[in-house]
Amino acid sequence: MIGLSQSSSSDDSMRFLDDGSLESLYQQMLPQCDRVLLEMAKLLQRAADSRVPAVQVKGRVKRLPSLLEKLHRKFSPTDLLEPHNVLRQITDLMALRAVCPFLEDVDMVVEAARTVFEIQELEQKGEGRSFAEFGYSSTHLLVSLPYELQREFPSLGEYRVEIQVRTILQDAWAEVEHELIYKVGAHPLNQQIRRKLAALNANLVLSDTIFQEVRDYQKANISDLARARENHLDQITSEHPLYVPPDEQAKPRRTSQAEVEKLLKKGLNAQIAGEMLDAVGIYTDLLDIQLDNFTLSVVLNHRGMASESLGHHDEAVEDFLKARAADPRNARARINLALAWRRLRRLQEAEAEFREVLGFKANSAHAHYGLALVLSDRSEIPEAILSCQRALKLSHTFTQAQLLLDELLEHSRREAGGGS
Repeated sequence: MIGLSQSSSSDDSMRFLDDGSLESLYQQMLPQCDRVLLEMAKLLQRAADSRVPAVQVKGRVKRLPSLLEKLHRKFSPTDLLEPHNVLRQITDLMALRAVCPFLEDVDMVVEAARTVFEIQELEQKGEGRSFAEFGYSSTHLLVSLPYELQREFPSLGEYRVEIQVRTILQDAWAEVEHELIYKVGAHPLNQQIRRKLAALNANLVLSDTIFQEVRDYQKANISDLARARENHLDQITSEHPLYVPPDEQAKPRRTSQAEVEKLLKKGLNAQIAGEMLDAVGIYTDLLDIQLDNFTLSVVLNHRGMASESLGHHDEAVEDFLKARAADPRNARARINLALAWRRLRRLQEAEAEFREVLGFKANSAHAHYGLALVLSDRSEIPEAILSCQRALKLSHTFTQAQLLLDELLEHSRREAGGGS
Protein backbone atom coordinates (compact mmCIF):
# COMPACT_ATOMS: atom_id res chain seq x y z
CA MET A 1 0.00 0.00 0.00
CA ILE A 2 1.38 3.39 -1.02
CA GLY A 3 0.70 6.37 1.22
CA LEU A 4 1.87 9.92 0.65
CA SER A 5 1.56 12.19 3.67
CA GLN A 6 0.35 15.73 3.08
CA SER A 7 2.99 18.42 3.58
CA SER A 8 2.02 21.81 4.92
CA SER A 9 3.52 24.97 6.32
CA SER A 10 2.84 26.22 9.84
CA ASP A 11 2.58 29.48 11.73
CA ASP A 12 5.66 28.30 13.63
CA SER A 13 7.78 29.29 10.61
CA MET A 14 6.99 32.97 11.31
CA ARG A 15 9.51 32.98 14.12
CA PHE A 16 12.25 33.05 11.47
CA LEU A 17 12.21 36.58 10.13
CA ASP A 18 14.76 35.99 7.36
CA ASP A 19 13.21 32.95 5.72
CA GLY A 20 11.22 34.58 2.98
CA SER A 21 13.37 33.24 0.14
CA LEU A 22 13.55 29.76 1.68
CA GLU A 23 9.81 29.58 2.24
CA SER A 24 9.10 30.87 -1.25
CA LEU A 25 11.39 28.25 -2.80
CA TYR A 26 9.87 25.52 -0.63
CA GLN A 27 6.31 26.38 -1.66
CA GLN A 28 7.41 26.48 -5.30
CA MET A 29 9.07 23.07 -5.09
CA LEU A 30 6.42 21.34 -2.97
CA PRO A 31 4.06 20.15 -5.77
CA GLN A 32 7.00 18.77 -7.77
CA CYS A 33 8.43 17.01 -4.71
CA ASP A 34 5.04 15.42 -4.02
CA ARG A 35 4.82 14.18 -7.61
CA VAL A 36 8.36 12.77 -7.55
CA LEU A 37 7.74 10.94 -4.28
CA LEU A 38 4.45 9.50 -5.50
CA GLU A 39 6.10 8.08 -8.63
CA MET A 40 9.11 6.76 -6.71
CA ALA A 41 6.81 5.19 -4.10
CA LYS A 42 4.96 3.36 -6.89
CA LEU A 43 8.25 2.09 -8.33
CA LEU A 44 9.48 0.84 -4.96
CA GLN A 45 6.11 -0.71 -4.07
CA ARG A 46 5.97 -2.69 -7.32
CA ALA A 47 9.57 -3.88 -6.96
CA ALA A 48 9.07 -4.84 -3.29
CA ASP A 49 5.76 -6.64 -3.90
CA SER A 50 7.54 -9.17 -6.08
CA ARG A 51 9.78 -10.14 -3.13
CA VAL A 52 8.05 -9.25 0.15
CA PRO A 53 4.39 -9.77 1.06
CA ALA A 54 2.59 -7.04 3.00
CA VAL A 55 5.24 -4.33 2.61
CA GLN A 56 3.86 -0.78 2.89
CA VAL A 57 5.56 2.17 1.19
CA LYS A 58 4.84 5.72 2.34
CA GLY A 59 6.34 9.07 1.39
CA ARG A 60 6.58 12.58 2.78
CA VAL A 61 8.16 15.94 2.02
CA LYS A 62 9.77 17.46 5.11
CA ARG A 63 7.41 19.99 6.70
CA LEU A 64 8.48 23.61 6.52
CA PRO A 65 8.95 24.30 10.29
CA SER A 66 11.11 21.20 10.68
CA LEU A 67 13.07 22.09 7.55
CA LEU A 68 13.73 25.68 8.71
CA GLU A 69 14.84 24.49 12.15
CA LYS A 70 17.31 22.07 10.55
CA LEU A 71 18.64 24.65 8.10
CA HIS A 72 19.26 27.20 10.85
CA ARG A 73 20.99 24.54 12.93
CA LYS A 74 23.27 23.25 10.16
CA PHE A 75 24.06 26.34 8.09
CA SER A 76 25.33 29.85 8.67
CA PRO A 77 23.24 32.93 7.77
CA THR A 78 25.56 33.48 4.80
CA ASP A 79 24.90 29.94 3.52
CA LEU A 80 21.15 30.50 3.78
CA LEU A 81 21.39 33.34 1.27
CA GLU A 82 21.75 30.57 -1.34
CA PRO A 83 18.57 28.51 -0.67
CA HIS A 84 19.00 26.16 -3.66
CA ASN A 85 22.50 25.18 -2.51
CA VAL A 86 21.52 24.41 1.08
CA LEU A 87 18.34 22.54 0.15
CA ARG A 88 20.30 20.22 -2.13
CA GLN A 89 22.36 19.24 0.92
CA ILE A 90 19.32 18.21 2.99
CA THR A 91 19.14 14.49 2.30
CA ASP A 92 15.76 13.94 3.95
CA LEU A 93 13.85 16.76 2.23
CA MET A 94 12.07 13.99 0.30
CA ALA A 95 11.78 10.60 2.01
CA LEU A 96 10.16 7.23 1.47
CA ARG A 97 9.56 4.65 4.17
CA ALA A 98 9.08 0.93 3.54
CA VAL A 99 7.66 -1.04 6.48
CA CYS A 100 7.76 -4.84 6.39
CA PRO A 101 6.92 -7.68 8.82
CA PHE A 102 10.24 -9.48 9.37
CA LEU A 103 13.95 -8.73 9.64
CA GLU A 104 14.74 -10.84 6.56
CA ASP A 105 12.36 -8.65 4.56
CA VAL A 106 14.56 -5.59 5.13
CA ASP A 107 17.37 -6.98 2.97
CA MET A 108 14.88 -8.03 0.29
CA VAL A 109 13.38 -4.52 0.15
CA VAL A 110 16.90 -3.07 -0.16
CA GLU A 111 17.59 -5.43 -3.06
CA ALA A 112 14.26 -4.42 -4.61
CA ALA A 113 15.29 -0.76 -4.33
CA ARG A 114 18.54 -1.54 -6.16
CA THR A 115 16.56 -2.75 -9.16
CA VAL A 116 14.77 0.60 -9.65
CA PHE A 117 17.07 3.24 -8.09
CA GLU A 118 20.75 4.12 -8.03
CA ILE A 119 21.81 3.77 -4.38
CA GLN A 120 24.45 6.33 -3.41
CA GLU A 121 24.71 5.50 0.30
CA LEU A 122 23.50 2.73 2.63
CA GLU A 123 23.65 2.96 6.42
CA GLN A 124 22.42 0.69 9.21
CA LYS A 125 21.06 3.04 11.85
CA GLY A 126 21.29 1.65 15.37
CA GLU A 127 23.12 -1.60 14.56
CA GLY A 128 25.59 -2.49 17.27
CA ARG A 129 23.77 -0.52 19.95
CA SER A 130 23.93 -2.28 23.29
CA PHE A 131 20.80 -3.14 25.26
CA ALA A 132 21.85 -0.44 27.74
CA GLU A 133 21.17 2.17 25.07
CA PHE A 134 17.96 2.99 23.29
CA GLY A 135 17.07 4.33 19.90
CA TYR A 136 15.46 2.99 16.76
CA SER A 137 17.06 0.66 14.27
CA SER A 138 16.54 1.22 10.57
CA THR A 139 18.23 0.79 7.21
CA HIS A 140 18.64 4.12 5.42
CA LEU A 141 19.34 4.50 1.71
CA LEU A 142 20.14 7.64 -0.25
CA VAL A 143 19.10 7.29 -3.89
CA SER A 144 19.14 9.43 -7.00
CA LEU A 145 15.98 10.32 -8.85
CA PRO A 146 15.34 7.93 -11.75
CA TYR A 147 16.42 9.34 -15.10
CA GLU A 148 12.84 9.76 -16.33
CA LEU A 149 11.94 11.89 -13.29
CA GLN A 150 15.12 13.95 -13.65
CA ARG A 151 14.06 14.78 -17.20
CA GLU A 152 10.50 15.60 -16.14
CA PHE A 153 11.60 17.68 -13.12
CA PRO A 154 15.04 19.09 -14.03
CA SER A 155 15.09 21.49 -11.07
CA LEU A 156 15.14 18.43 -8.75
CA GLY A 157 17.68 16.48 -10.79
CA GLU A 158 20.51 16.92 -8.28
CA TYR A 159 18.38 16.19 -5.22
CA ARG A 160 18.50 12.86 -3.42
CA VAL A 161 15.72 10.90 -1.76
CA GLU A 162 16.09 9.08 1.56
CA ILE A 163 14.51 5.63 1.85
CA GLN A 164 14.02 4.17 5.34
CA VAL A 165 13.43 0.42 5.52
CA ARG A 166 12.12 -0.87 8.85
CA THR A 167 10.26 -3.74 10.41
CA ILE A 168 6.85 -3.04 11.93
CA LEU A 169 8.36 -3.01 15.43
CA GLN A 170 11.23 -0.72 14.41
CA ASP A 171 8.74 1.67 12.84
CA ALA A 172 6.47 1.67 15.90
CA TRP A 173 9.43 2.37 18.19
CA ALA A 174 10.68 5.20 15.96
CA GLU A 175 7.27 6.90 16.02
CA VAL A 176 6.89 6.65 19.80
CA GLU A 177 10.50 7.66 20.44
CA HIS A 178 10.04 10.75 18.26
CA GLU A 179 7.05 11.86 20.33
CA LEU A 180 8.65 11.11 23.71
CA ILE A 181 12.18 12.35 23.14
CA TYR A 182 12.81 14.54 20.11
CA LYS A 183 9.66 16.64 20.44
CA VAL A 184 10.41 17.27 24.14
CA GLY A 185 14.08 18.09 23.81
CA ALA A 186 13.89 20.85 26.41
CA HIS A 187 13.03 18.31 29.12
CA PRO A 188 15.80 15.69 29.24
CA LEU A 189 14.83 12.30 30.65
CA ASN A 190 16.17 11.23 34.02
CA GLN A 191 18.29 8.10 34.44
CA GLN A 192 15.44 5.92 35.72
CA ILE A 193 13.24 6.70 32.70
CA ARG A 194 16.16 6.17 30.33
CA ARG A 195 16.76 2.72 31.84
CA LYS A 196 13.08 1.83 31.37
CA LEU A 197 13.19 2.95 27.73
CA ALA A 198 16.38 0.96 27.19
CA ALA A 199 14.73 -2.16 28.62
CA LEU A 200 11.68 -1.65 26.41
CA ASN A 201 13.82 -1.18 23.32
CA ALA A 202 15.82 -4.31 24.19
CA ASN A 203 12.58 -6.30 24.36
CA LEU A 204 11.52 -4.98 20.94
CA VAL A 205 14.88 -5.89 19.40
CA LEU A 206 14.65 -9.38 20.91
CA SER A 207 11.05 -9.67 19.71
CA ASP A 208 12.07 -8.85 16.13
CA THR A 209 14.80 -11.50 16.31
CA ILE A 210 12.43 -14.10 17.73
CA PHE A 211 9.71 -13.34 15.18
CA GLN A 212 12.31 -13.95 12.46
CA GLU A 213 13.34 -17.24 14.05
CA VAL A 214 9.71 -18.35 14.23
CA ARG A 215 9.39 -17.40 10.55
CA ASP A 216 12.52 -19.40 9.68
CA TYR A 217 11.13 -22.32 11.66
CA GLN A 218 7.83 -22.19 9.78
CA LYS A 219 9.56 -22.03 6.41
CA ALA A 220 11.76 -24.99 7.30
CA ASN A 221 8.68 -27.03 8.17
CA ILE A 222 6.91 -26.00 4.95
CA SER A 223 9.94 -27.25 3.02
CA ASP A 224 9.81 -30.53 4.91
CA LEU A 225 6.13 -30.96 4.03
CA ALA A 226 6.84 -30.26 0.37
CA ARG A 227 9.51 -32.94 0.32
CA ALA A 228 7.18 -35.32 2.08
CA ARG A 229 4.68 -35.03 -0.76
CA GLU A 230 7.34 -36.20 -3.22
CA ASN A 231 9.04 -38.95 -1.23
CA HIS A 232 8.18 -41.74 1.13
CA LEU A 233 8.59 -40.93 4.82
CA ASP A 234 11.27 -43.59 5.29
CA GLN A 235 13.34 -42.15 2.46
CA ILE A 236 13.19 -38.66 3.94
CA THR A 237 14.23 -39.96 7.35
CA SER A 238 17.24 -41.71 5.89
CA GLU A 239 18.34 -38.68 3.90
CA HIS A 240 17.75 -36.16 6.71
CA PRO A 241 18.52 -37.95 9.99
CA LEU A 242 17.65 -36.21 13.20
CA TYR A 243 20.57 -35.00 15.29
CA VAL A 244 20.69 -36.53 18.75
CA PRO A 245 23.34 -35.23 21.17
CA PRO A 246 25.77 -38.08 21.94
CA ASP A 247 25.36 -37.75 25.71
CA GLU A 248 21.56 -37.87 25.56
CA GLN A 249 19.41 -40.83 24.62
CA ALA A 250 16.65 -40.04 22.18
CA LYS A 251 13.26 -39.92 23.81
CA PRO A 252 10.86 -40.87 21.02
CA ARG A 253 7.64 -39.13 21.75
CA ARG A 254 4.74 -38.76 19.40
CA THR A 255 3.62 -35.18 19.24
CA SER A 256 1.91 -32.89 16.81
CA GLN A 257 3.51 -30.02 14.95
CA ALA A 258 1.02 -27.73 16.67
CA GLU A 259 2.30 -28.79 20.09
CA VAL A 260 5.91 -28.10 19.08
CA GLU A 261 4.97 -24.63 17.84
CA LYS A 262 2.94 -23.93 20.97
CA LEU A 263 5.84 -24.84 23.28
CA LEU A 264 8.33 -22.85 21.22
CA LYS A 265 6.19 -19.72 21.29
CA LYS A 266 5.61 -20.16 25.02
CA GLY A 267 9.36 -20.33 25.63
CA LEU A 268 10.05 -17.30 23.47
CA ASN A 269 7.35 -15.28 25.25
CA ALA A 270 8.86 -16.19 28.64
CA GLN A 271 12.28 -15.11 27.40
CA ILE A 272 10.95 -11.78 26.13
CA ALA A 273 9.28 -11.20 29.51
CA GLY A 274 12.58 -11.85 31.31
CA GLU A 275 11.28 -15.04 32.96
CA MET A 276 14.46 -16.98 32.26
CA LEU A 277 13.87 -19.90 34.66
CA ASP A 278 10.50 -20.55 33.04
CA ALA A 279 12.08 -20.26 29.59
CA VAL A 280 14.76 -22.83 30.47
CA GLY A 281 12.08 -25.24 31.71
CA ILE A 282 9.97 -24.85 28.54
CA TYR A 283 12.95 -25.32 26.24
CA THR A 284 13.94 -28.42 28.23
CA ASP A 285 10.44 -29.85 27.69
CA LEU A 286 10.85 -29.16 23.97
CA LEU A 287 14.10 -31.14 23.92
CA ASP A 288 12.17 -34.21 25.07
CA ILE A 289 10.70 -34.25 21.57
CA GLN A 290 12.65 -35.37 18.51
CA LEU A 291 13.16 -32.20 16.51
CA ASP A 292 14.62 -31.47 13.10
CA ASN A 293 18.15 -30.05 13.10
CA PHE A 294 17.13 -26.45 12.42
CA THR A 295 14.53 -26.32 15.23
CA LEU A 296 16.80 -28.16 17.64
CA SER A 297 19.60 -25.66 17.08
CA VAL A 298 17.22 -22.72 17.65
CA VAL A 299 15.87 -24.22 20.90
CA LEU A 300 19.33 -25.04 22.25
CA ASN A 301 20.62 -21.56 21.39
CA HIS A 302 17.74 -19.91 23.23
CA ARG A 303 18.08 -22.18 26.26
CA GLY A 304 21.77 -21.26 26.30
CA MET A 305 20.92 -17.54 26.16
CA ALA A 306 18.47 -17.95 29.05
CA SER A 307 21.06 -19.90 31.07
CA GLU A 308 23.65 -17.21 30.34
CA SER A 309 21.26 -14.57 31.68
CA LEU A 310 20.93 -16.62 34.88
CA GLY A 311 24.72 -16.77 35.27
CA HIS A 312 24.88 -20.49 34.46
CA HIS A 313 27.83 -20.11 32.11
CA ASP A 314 28.90 -23.76 31.88
CA GLU A 315 25.35 -24.88 31.02
CA ALA A 316 25.14 -22.12 28.42
CA VAL A 317 28.38 -23.26 26.75
CA GLU A 318 27.07 -26.84 26.64
CA ASP A 319 23.86 -25.74 24.93
CA PHE A 320 25.68 -23.53 22.42
CA LEU A 321 27.96 -26.47 21.57
CA LYS A 322 24.95 -28.71 20.95
CA ALA A 323 23.30 -25.98 18.88
CA ARG A 324 26.45 -25.79 16.74
CA ALA A 325 26.48 -29.57 16.29
CA ALA A 326 22.82 -29.57 15.21
CA ASP A 327 23.29 -26.71 12.71
CA PRO A 328 26.91 -25.65 12.07
CA ARG A 329 25.70 -22.59 10.11
CA ASN A 330 23.70 -21.15 13.01
CA ALA A 331 25.82 -17.99 13.26
CA ARG A 332 23.86 -16.61 16.24
CA ALA A 333 24.54 -19.71 18.32
CA ARG A 334 28.19 -19.80 17.36
CA ILE A 335 28.77 -16.13 18.18
CA ASN A 336 27.05 -16.75 21.53
CA LEU A 337 29.37 -19.72 22.09
CA ALA A 338 32.45 -17.64 21.33
CA LEU A 339 31.30 -14.86 23.68
CA ALA A 340 30.62 -17.39 26.44
CA TRP A 341 34.09 -18.87 26.01
CA ARG A 342 35.57 -15.39 26.22
CA ARG A 343 33.76 -14.78 29.50
CA LEU A 344 35.28 -18.04 30.76
CA ARG A 345 38.73 -16.77 29.58
CA ARG A 346 38.99 -19.59 27.03
CA LEU A 347 40.38 -17.15 24.51
CA GLN A 348 41.88 -19.64 22.08
CA GLU A 349 38.53 -21.41 21.60
CA ALA A 350 36.72 -18.06 21.35
CA GLU A 351 39.08 -16.79 18.63
CA ALA A 352 38.79 -20.00 16.63
CA GLU A 353 34.98 -19.87 16.81
CA PHE A 354 34.77 -16.24 15.65
CA ARG A 355 37.12 -17.01 12.74
CA GLU A 356 35.03 -20.03 11.70
CA VAL A 357 31.86 -17.91 11.73
CA LEU A 358 33.58 -15.33 9.52
CA GLY A 359 34.53 -18.17 7.20
CA PHE A 360 30.90 -18.62 6.17
CA LYS A 361 29.50 -15.22 7.16
CA ALA A 362 32.18 -12.67 6.35
CA ASN A 363 29.74 -9.73 6.56
CA SER A 364 28.91 -10.29 10.25
CA ALA A 365 29.84 -7.06 12.03
CA HIS A 366 29.26 -8.74 15.40
CA ALA A 367 31.68 -11.58 14.60
CA HIS A 368 34.38 -9.06 13.60
CA TYR A 369 33.71 -7.09 16.81
CA GLY A 370 33.83 -10.25 18.95
CA LEU A 371 37.14 -11.22 17.37
CA ALA A 372 38.44 -7.72 18.14
CA LEU A 373 37.50 -8.20 21.80
CA VAL A 374 39.42 -11.48 21.99
CA LEU A 375 42.46 -10.06 20.20
CA SER A 376 42.40 -7.08 22.56
CA ASP A 377 42.27 -9.46 25.55
CA ARG A 378 45.40 -11.10 24.16
CA SER A 379 47.10 -7.69 23.68
CA GLU A 380 47.25 -8.19 19.90
CA ILE A 381 46.40 -4.52 19.40
CA PRO A 382 47.09 -3.99 15.63
CA GLU A 383 45.01 -7.06 14.74
CA ALA A 384 42.23 -5.96 17.11
CA ILE A 385 42.19 -2.50 15.50
CA LEU A 386 41.84 -4.10 12.06
CA SER A 387 38.90 -6.25 13.23
CA CYS A 388 37.18 -3.20 14.73
CA GLN A 389 37.63 -1.29 11.49
CA ARG A 390 36.09 -4.17 9.56
CA ALA A 391 33.10 -4.22 11.91
CA LEU A 392 32.60 -0.47 11.48
CA LYS A 393 32.93 -0.73 7.71
CA LEU A 394 29.98 -3.14 7.76
CA SER A 395 28.04 -1.12 10.34
CA HIS A 396 28.94 2.58 10.53
CA THR A 397 26.88 3.12 13.70
CA PHE A 398 28.25 0.17 15.69
CA THR A 399 28.76 2.15 18.93
CA GLN A 400 30.52 -0.60 20.89
CA ALA A 401 32.98 -1.25 18.06
CA GLN A 402 33.71 2.49 17.79
CA LEU A 403 34.35 2.76 21.53
CA LEU A 404 36.69 -0.24 21.47
CA LEU A 405 38.51 1.16 18.42
CA ASP A 406 38.99 4.51 20.19
CA GLU A 407 40.45 2.72 23.24
CA LEU A 408 42.78 0.62 21.09
CA LEU A 409 44.01 3.64 19.10
CA GLU A 410 44.62 5.57 22.32
CA HIS A 411 46.57 2.60 23.70
CA SER A 412 48.69 2.51 20.53
CA ARG A 413 49.40 6.26 20.82
CA ARG A 414 50.51 5.86 24.44
CA GLU A 415 52.76 2.94 23.52
CA ALA A 416 54.28 4.90 20.65
CA GLY A 417 54.88 7.85 22.98
CA GLY A 418 56.69 5.77 25.51
CA GLY A 419 53.77 5.58 27.91
CA SER A 420 53.42 9.34 28.32
